[in-house]
Amino acid sequence: METPTRDDRLSAFGNQLLNVHLWLREELARLREDVDAHLAGHAERPRELRAHCLAFCSVLERHHTGEDAAAFPALAEQFPQLRPVLQELTRDHRIVSEILRRLQDLLEGLGTDDAAQPQRARAELDGLAALLESHFTYEERKIVAALNALDAADWDGSPPDFLLTASGDRDDGSSGAAHL
Repeated sequence: METPTRDDRLSAFGNQLLNVHLWLREELARLREDVDAHLAGHAERPRELRAHCLAFCSVLERHHTGEDAAAFPALAEQFPQLRPVLQELTRDHRIVSEILRRLQDLLEGLGTDDAAQPQRARAELDGLAALLESHFTYEERKIVAALNALDAADWDGSPPDFLLTASGDRDDGSSGAAHL
């Protein structure tokens, strides 16, 4: 599959996906650093840490929900040979959702008497980071070229939700990365 040369597309969807994944990786690294700082006792009060986690988890969940609802069906229709890959990626999304729920529950308990809570949250973050790195790498290897070749005219000019990094991205019509 070749990258499209359509003049009306600002950038190919697969390339946009790579940018979103890069941003998500960076935000997850920041969240892990914040948890480490909290564990060391010199930064990130529990409330700020929970807010950062909630924002990250929300963007990641929206990204995966958007892929499942919009990108994957469009890819399956135009590239039926990708259906097994898309099913595997969807399974990963369900696993990630479960980890995000556990992580949010653990971070809700920060600041309580349970001294092991931050350690468990860090362990969940480590597991999430490992799974996401594997998931993103596999997804990038398997579907970026197809996304770049995808004919989805309704996405031109206004990227779908799975290609946005923050809820405010649509306010000015752009899809640039916003910081949490």
